[in-house]
Amino acid sequence: ALRLLAREGFGGPAVLERLNAAILDEGARSRFLTLLYGELWPQEDGSAVLKIVCAGHPLPLRLRQDGTVEPFAEPQPLLGVMDDLELYEETMTLDPGDVLLCVTDGVTERREGTRMLGDDGLADVLTTCTGLTAGAVAARIMRAVERFASDAPSDDMAILAMRVPGLQKD
Repeated sequence: ALRLLAREGFGGPAVLERLNAAILDEGARSRFLTLLYGELWPQEDGSAVLKIVCAGHPLPLRLRQDGTVEPFAEPQPLLGVMDDLELYEETMTLDPGDVLLCVTDGVTERREGTRMLGDDGLADVLTTCTGLTAGAVAARIMRAVERFASDAPSDDMAILAMRVPGLQKD
């Protein structure tokens, strides 16, 4: 459904607002979801432009080549809870060598007793990934999540890492 709406020319907010209405039309108010919707366009200068909507989902993180990590979107309401949801799309540029990391809440909510990995713990691990390939970043994040707690994960986990190729050797 999302791909069909996107192919019909609807932008991210319109696609998600229609999905929200469909969820609410089913009448199950206890059913909701978080979603990260984005469109990425490589640019001639080696950067990539990203249009993104973060509907209740953990915020994507950007790792710059200098090792700094920052959220790459603003939080917005999740889907399936509110009528007349008004979402907005953010447009940002990823520079050559930048990594964009997207995870589900099973990653950030990984627990060991009362401790939780959280957004800050995830960002700390990501700072150690400068210069790694996208696959190596995802593997390092997964290892850190697995090592954080001795018990098996209680929630599903998904990790997506994308690296904008650098201008020289990537």
